[in-house]
Amino acid sequence: MTKQNPILIKILAFCVCLLMLTQAAISASDHEPEISFDIWDWTAPAQDPDVFRIWIEDLAGLGFTRIELSVPWRVLEPEPGCYDLRWLEERIRICEHAGLGMRLRINSYYGGATPDWYTGDRWLDAQGNSVPQGPPSIMDERFWNHYGPLCETIAALGKGRDILYNAFIGIHAELKYADWWSYDEATLTAWRAAIQAPRPAWLREVVGELPLPERPEIPPATQGVPDTIPTSLAFIAFREQCWREAVLCFEKAIRKGDPDARISAPLGESFRRQSASMANLDYWGLTRGASQVVHSYDFFRHAKDPAWMAAASVHAFQGITGLPVVFEFDGTPTLEGLGYSIPHLLALGQAAASAGAGLKFANNSYSKTLPSQQPLLRELIDIWRHDWKPQQPSPGQDTILLFCSKWANYTYRESTEWLHEAQFGMYKLFRDAQVPVRIINEDNLGEDLSGYRALYAAFSPRTLMPASTQQQLSTLPLLLIEDFMDIPEPEATGEGITAGLAQIRASTSTCPVGPQDVSNLSPEYQYALTLENKKLLAYRPKHVVMGYPVGSLYLHDELPTVHQGLVLWALEHDSNNAH
Repeated sequence: MTKQNPILIKILAFCVCLLMLTQAAISASDHEPEISFDIWDWTAPAQDPDVFRIWIEDLAGLGFTRIELSVPWRVLEPEPGCYDLRWLEERIRICEHAGLGMRLRINSYYGGATPDWYTGDRWLDAQGNSVPQGPPSIMDERFWNHYGPLCETIAALGKGRDILYNAFIGIHAELKYADWWSYDEATLTAWRAAIQAPRPAWLREVVGELPLPERPEIPPATQGVPDTIPTSLAFIAFREQCWREAVLCFEKAIRKGDPDARISAPLGESFRRQSASMANLDYWGLTRGASQVVHSYDFFRHAKDPAWMAAASVHAFQGITGLPVVFEFDGTPTLEGLGYSIPHLLALGQAAASAGAGLKFANNSYSKTLPSQQPLLRELIDIWRHDWKPQQPSPGQDTILLFCSKWANYTYRESTEWLHEAQFGMYKLFRDAQVPVRIINEDNLGEDLSGYRALYAAFSPRTLMPASTQQQLSTLPLLLIEDFMDIPEPEATGEGITAGLAQIRASTSTCPVGPQDVSNLSPEYQYALTLENKKLLAYRPKHVVMGYPVGSLYLHDELPTVHQGLVLWALEHDSNNAH
């Protein structure tokens, strides 16, 4: 009988225990919220390991579960192909000693993180000018030839540890542009290649074989009428594809270092007026290899917005991606400067926690005050401990699919948020009526949706979408309700009160689109609402058309429940879908 080595047995036993503890921690995360805190590499707590240790111990004492640390490229790769991971390993060990998991944002440019030796293209605006912080072009092979192996090396270091990874390659550490900054030579070269024959499928989907210029122009702003110019559509689709390709490069590099690595997608809020210029509405495409979404709520927009919008934003990410979401709170000085009150911030936290999101504190490592000495931070942690509810799977047959077209947001490039209200006002309508709702967009139509109750297309004119999406909507095996089938005319008249099923106002000054006549549908439709000579509500089995922006009216009319009643009637009219 072979003699066993007692030291080897102890080592093996320790490894098994460590594996079991890691698996238990991952499993527990399904039943407890992630509570995390980011520390930027250019701030004092990251730069001094002794200060870092003090902050980590302070955070662990508060009940945090994860530290998000940005990792500066120039420190870890001081010379091309020469890696020095001591800076990172020291900080990982400090977090592990405190019992905290990590999320690493591999910083390619911010705060001087790009190495001096790097010579690849950087983002440029349409005039050829450099942009703030000078991010390296995500379409330059020279960038991925260096950044990719760096990510691989970092992932190999983290193999078997409680670490998530994300790519710091976009503005504000998110996967987005801040403007139409796609005019570096590497990106323009990729554009010229894409428009040549044979074109890739994603481009044919939006413009077919229509001629396109060698250098695209910035799509113009709109005022109540969407921009359907082929060059605009192609440029928007191209920039979306650039981000998909960049994320795939990052994922391949990380998984080359650790095939079992978990990836986090840092996404900023969209379905907003800057969706096209930021190129950040591709929730589905940017998360296919991810285990979670870190959602940066756009606090700079929301100082006067009600708290339900935070829950709606969380549910949009959950519904479209199918992934757990972590809700990012900005730094306390930033929030105070934007005009938030403490009660409003706590209400936002309660809404996000009740929607099933985890919690992350961002931009607090600039502070000289330890986290435990920040009252707002403590109060928000208490909310997550008491009000957090695990993300529930959609209950199917009782659930409404709320369809919010991303192409509507790409082609309506407005100066106000009326489109957001027209779409997400329907979220509030259903939630107020206690109707379960799942938010989806074009990318979800390939799923089997037959088990749901109905699909409501909120201000999502079909003609703005690719032909394949229009076909998917037409063949849905469930009741379809939509505000408008075609692009509505702006500033439509109709200030009076409707007749028929209900007496309502069908226009509001907050939305440039008013009531639209839907009487041009086939003879099989019946009509239940009229305004002057217009028919505003058409129905037949499996299909209802509401010819006015219901979400906008629900949010702004004096009698919102009448609009809610019409929608609930539409849900019930079809005998095959009655409940």
